[in-house]
Amino acid sequence: MLAALFLCAGPLVAQTQRGAVIDYKVIPKLAEVADHPEAPDFTLVNPDGKKVSLKDFRGKLVTVNFWASWCGPCRAEMPSMERLYLEYKAAGFEILAVNVKDKRSDALSMAKQLKLSFPIVLDPEGEVGQLYGAWAMPATYLIDRKGNVLARMWGEVDWNSQAARKLIKSLLER
Repeated sequence: MLAALFLCAGPLVAQTQRGAVIDYKVIPKLAEVADHPEAPDFTLVNPDGKKVSLKDFRGKLVTVNFWASWCGPCRAEMPSMERLYLEYKAAGFEILAVNVKDKRSDALSMAKQLKLSFPIVLDPEGEVGQLYGAWAMPATYLIDRKGNVLARMWGEVDWNSQAARKLIKSLLER
């Protein structure tokens, strides 16, 4: 039911509070979510067994990325996500990678192999993925500092591209 909130894409260009225009379409397949609904909160465990909630990241721009080790496009986009994360984490940018319906050992092996430093949580039953309507992977949601969903997409992106970096930078400056 909540997933339906995220399936409705609104206009692809949004005006920020300061009047600057955010052009989500600079990233192919990224679509603004109409009315920017509040992102459903969830709590999952990280690889160390510690509970992590989406609300823990309030005050930051968050990219929630649903992925699995068996997903080729997920594996391909992760290194560019890592570079984007390292570039903008000090400015208030966070990536929360939700591993869906995967073996814990496979997820950890991939994260170690790719030297990922952003937070990873495990969703072994796919409940949070289903809540968000992550019906294909990778699925990515941009969530603002207040916890509202700005945009979503399915598919691989070069998150280290000039366009992606420009978009994240403009969202951080809001």
